[in-house]
Amino acid sequence: MPNVFRRVHAPVVSAVTLCLSKAGDEVKGEVKLADGRQFSTTGVLPIAQAFGIAVHVANEGGLEIVVIDPQSAWKPSWGTLEG
Repeated sequence: MPNVFRRVHAPVVSAVTLCLSKAGDEVKGEVKLADGRQFSTTGVLPIAQAFGIAVHVANEGGLEIVVIDPQSAWKPSWGTLEG
């Protein structure tokens, strides 16, 4: 069964937010996590590294991973992106 992720338009306080960006064919990711009222970020990373961090933090904290994808960079092989 594929993983299911939810598309959002802004970081979500109660989730790990994976922000995707694309330059040519290269997809990058940035992980944002709420720390009170502010969000901490990893900065832009290679997508495999960003995805790995997002999954690790979500698993450790029992949090959902949500995705901001304004450039339609999501690849179906990563799972289902709903919304």
